[in-house]
Amino acid sequence: MTGYALSEVEGRARELAALDRFLASLSGGAAALVLAGDAGIGKTTVWSHGVARAGALGHRVLSCRPAEAETALTLSALADLLHGVLEEAGDMLPPLQAQALEVALLRRTEAEGPPLAARALGAAALSAVRALARRGPVLLAIDDVQWLDEASAQTIAYVVRRLAEEPVGLLVAMRARPPAAAPLGLAQALPASRVGVVWLGSLGLGALRRMLLRHTGEEWSMPALRRLHQAAGGNPLYALEIVRSLRRTGAYPGPGEPLPVPESVAELMGERIRALGEPVVDALLHVALLAHPTVAAVRAAIGVPEGRLSSLTVAEESGVIEVRRGRIGFTHPLLASAVRAVTSSERHRRVRRRLAEVVSDVEQQGRHLALCEDGPDEKVAALLEQGAAGAWHRGSPAAAAELWNLAAARTPPADVDGAHRRTVAEARCLLAAGDAARARHVLEAVVAARPPGPLRSRALLRLAEVVFYEGGTVEAGRLCRRALAGATGHPDLQAELHLRRAWFSTHDATEQLAAAEAAVEALQRPGECPEPVLLSCALSVRAMYRLTNGLGIAHRDLERAARLLPAQPSRHWAETWSRQSLGAWAKCVDPAEARERFAVELSLATESGDEPAVGHALMHLAEIDCWLGDWPRARQEARRSIEVIELTGQRRWLGFGRYALALVDAHLGRVGEAEAAARNALEQARESGDPYVAALLRQVLGFAALSAADLERADHHLSQADGLVGAMKIKEPVRYMFHGDQIEAAAATGRTARARKLLARLRSRAEAAPRPWLLAILPRSEAVVAAAEGDLDGAARAARRALDACAALPMPFERGRALLVYGKVLRAGKRKIPARDVLTQAERTFDELGAPLWSAQAAAELRRCGQRRAPDRQLTPTEQEIHRLVASGLTNREVAGRMFISAKTVEANLTRIYRKLGVRNRSELAGLGTRSEAADDRPRAG
Repeated sequence: MTGYALSEVEGRARELAALDRFLASLSGGAAALVLAGDAGIGKTTVWSHGVARAGALGHRVLSCRPAEAETALTLSALADLLHGVLEEAGDMLPPLQAQALEVALLRRTEAEGPPLAARALGAAALSAVRALARRGPVLLAIDDVQWLDEASAQTIAYVVRRLAEEPVGLLVAMRARPPAAAPLGLAQALPASRVGVVWLGSLGLGALRRMLLRHTGEEWSMPALRRLHQAAGGNPLYALEIVRSLRRTGAYPGPGEPLPVPESVAELMGERIRALGEPVVDALLHVALLAHPTVAAVRAAIGVPEGRLSSLTVAEESGVIEVRRGRIGFTHPLLASAVRAVTSSERHRRVRRRLAEVVSDVEQQGRHLALCEDGPDEKVAALLEQGAAGAWHRGSPAAAAELWNLAAARTPPADVDGAHRRTVAEARCLLAAGDAARARHVLEAVVAARPPGPLRSRALLRLAEVVFYEGGTVEAGRLCRRALAGATGHPDLQAELHLRRAWFSTHDATEQLAAAEAAVEALQRPGECPEPVLLSCALSVRAMYRLTNGLGIAHRDLERAARLLPAQPSRHWAETWSRQSLGAWAKCVDPAEARERFAVELSLATESGDEPAVGHALMHLAEIDCWLGDWPRARQEARRSIEVIELTGQRRWLGFGRYALALVDAHLGRVGEAEAAARNALEQARESGDPYVAALLRQVLGFAALSAADLERADHHLSQADGLVGAMKIKEPVRYMFHGDQIEAAAATGRTARARKLLARLRSRAEAAPRPWLLAILPRSEAVVAAAEGDLDGAARAARRALDACAALPMPFERGRALLVYGKVLRAGKRKIPARDVLTQAERTFDELGAPLWSAQAAAELRRCGQRRAPDRQLTPTEQEIHRLVASGLTNREVAGRMFISAKTVEANLTRIYRKLGVRNRSELAGLGTRSEAADDRPRAG
């Protein structure tokens, strides 16, 4: 069985970082890196990446990939490893050593010369490697080192033991499980600090999804992907084999049915299981069918009293299972599938009947009873329903969906309402688990089969939710309106439908407000006693849409909504929506508080297994952390958000996730990456007719262009964003933050009259709904327009007001922008000394944040002031160390190895160092380094 191969290495960032550090370290002497793990886990893929990377760096790579069949072929691996070495280094070897290599490489027979000394081949190989190493770093790369023939292994070990200062690395891939020792005596041959062992574990869900998509072209829902991941133990090769088996059979197993064992391993595992004997196989089947197998449960089921040895002992000693603190687990998940595969379905039913008597958990009882008998049974269905409710509240929506499915299937035919009710509940769990496609399928079937009434309305409501998250905002609103026809006399259902309609109608702000008002009205009719969290949700949603419709801040609604929420948060949908609406308001007035709120949402969603909500919370956190200036964390959150959203099939929210990532990348100066992500998502938003997301993406494209000083393009994108917002009838675009940038772009491109008009609109917004960010952006925009019109005194006053407003705003980038505008105004007014001070503060702010494009703008303004720099004194400690190492002649890769950082980080720091010190290349930097050191020795005043 061979490992999988990918054009890109998926899910192995940690391993690739270790490879980069290893390759960078070779300039410091001999080193080794061992890639270890199970068969098929991806060792060869990572190893191949290391070989390619070394070649790209200019290292001489000697490699071999021995196979199991070659272990009996003497020196076969060494011949592959040293292929071509004689041509390169043969002339530099003593005759006897050259002869030894010729014999080993089958260039001559031993009969052609005198017998070789026992150590001649090892010495020859060592001399050849050293000769190559004098020209530059050498990498000895061996895949599947466990299949080395003995003679090759001994020779390679001989070489490694005698390496020290030479720039030679040994990269080996080894099939093993911890705590196996490093091969070839590496632990004894090299210092511990020069030998690394990287254990490759299972792929994560996201990486597995991308790998399957690349190999099969198929998208997998989150529940199905989790099931595949569990069955394959995260092993990419096993996962691919399972998928191929599913394709051959053409059927996906239903609830409770196992995934197929790959044919390539089924025979081996099946033989291993059968060889244990029938009593052991029977005990193992009990283990395989239990959700949480324990020694006590299996002993009770098979009738082995305490104190007597059971068949489990044999299974454990054979390495099929492992027992820890009374819990039993298979040593690999495919062994459980193999046990099921070698036993009959009738035997499964018999064991499940017995397990239903033994287990006390309602969920497991119901599942075993449902799978051991065919046909309807209301008692079993009710038990399954109880188990489904428990699984949902425990935060396992995928398990709950499976149980609801079984419950519906066991519902008697006469109880059509019961079956449909259970199917609607299944769909809700499917969506929460990330299987939107399956949820839509079962809901459409229920809607088609139901007459008008509350149950059909609930099915339509759930269908609208699925459609919305797939990107169909207009269709989702239409489905809610259809559902209202069957909700008469059910105020809570009416209110929920109105609220969903408000939430989904992002294309029409007036429709959102009308729906929110209708929800509040339905709950506050005379004689109604609404659920507090439902009323809280209606009030908070109405407050937000009153704001977006230009009706100001509904403080009373917001305060009452907050009071109605319980002290202990839960995952009730209305409570979640209310908290998120209040969190959206907090984003407007206090980003730090908003961060705390959405961190709670992330925690609750994670605990409850609500995968879609995890992606939403991460997107909000990424945006907030970008505002707060923690861009590394924001970028990580945005990337995680996209991964979760892709896994859960939320087409519309993918646009939000990509917006968040593009926003962070644009701030970091990664304009190309930001534009690529935004344009990709913009095309998707156009296809689905989603102006709400499209406006956000235009906003970030405009900001990226403004960052790159491409003012015409910035003006274009921001004008497009403004047009989209207007088309949605949004009078107070609280969700959008491009208006200050739009004014700046218009003024900078000479469109002063339009900038003045936009400023008047911004001022009226601040008067109607004042909030900290708006009160900081307004005076900055006033300064920009005043400066464009030649009123430098007015511009300076406005810029100072902007700085004062930024003092109360925990958004450091906005303060940097305000400083930059103020510095420009001062410089334009010929006030160079205060301008230098202000612009230096702006540059320092942007440098600390990691905003190179904005830092460059500040630096350009400083140069216009005649600013001169003192080398090194303006560098951060990290930049100073990189400056010192580069000036000493080290390469970027070598600097990265010394400082335990990535080469990309070195490159980014060098860019800032060049700009700060006014140099253009490494030679100028090296010359400056000598002068800087001399300058540092001079006494300084004070």
